[in-house]
Amino acid sequence: MLPAALLAAAPLPADAQTAPAADAAGAAVLVGTEEAAPVVAPPAQQKEDDFTVIVSPYVWVPMVTGKIGTSAQGLDFRLDAGDLLDVFEFGGLIHGEVRHKSGWGLATDYIFANLGTGVDIVIGNVDADIDAEVHELAIVRRIDLDRHALDIYGGIRRWDADVAIAIETFFFDDTIVTGDEWVDPIIGARYQHEVSRKWKLLFQGDIGGFGAGSDFSWNAVAGASYSLSDKASFQLVWKTLSVDRKSPAIGNGAPIDLDITITGPLIGFAYRF
Repeated sequence: MLPAALLAAAPLPADAQTAPAADAAGAAVLVGTEEAAPVVAPPAQQKEDDFTVIVSPYVWVPMVTGKIGTSAQGLDFRLDAGDLLDVFEFGGLIHGEVRHKSGWGLATDYIFANLGTGVDIVIGNVDADIDAEVHELAIVRRIDLDRHALDIYGGIRRWDADVAIAIETFFFDDTIVTGDEWVDPIIGARYQHEVSRKWKLLFQGDIGGFGAGSDFSWNAVAGASYSLSDKASFQLVWKTLSVDRKSPAIGNGAPIDLDITITGPLIGFAYRF
């Protein structure tokens, strides 16, 4: 078979010359297409990923209020963000989540910190060495409602704290050396509202403890998220975490009455894989 270019240049037979020009041109196009043009398959439709992974490191600069002490006497205290930064030695916060396209997922939150010594309080001084970890693990079920998303979750929150505190006040001196760890069951919900293509409002709350670990604990978050791209977003929220527990004596340590609330701004960066 001749290439289309040669076919177009070759002289036509007499009977073909009387055929309409359109027929000759159509034959040339058909022959040329059969010879030279490859068959192009339509693009394959992109398959939706079965799983989405979200990783969000964040910084939390909180204020701490509450009571810590022995069963015989307690100490009311208040540590602001400056006090915490003065004694902050090492720590970090990170959130991770894996979500299936069905709406089911698994979420984890991990907070760890080491606080050094030398905190001034209103009525005296506290020299403290505190190593603390809080680890949350929950099963999440997402319900998408157009511009709204509701997550229902349930799981556990594990607390682990080693405390060595020397208290010196105008009224008494005391030393508390102990360590404790416990696990609270938790149930909660998280709500997102899409205000615009870039902005979302975020609300979250849960309760736990119920006497299984602590007497009672609760967590609340409210703030906003700004989308930097399809995969990345910036978050600014206010987070409050509270726990009420009387820790038993461990070894030679003294029992601790622990009733504290940690609250403050949280700044995070979320990336979706």
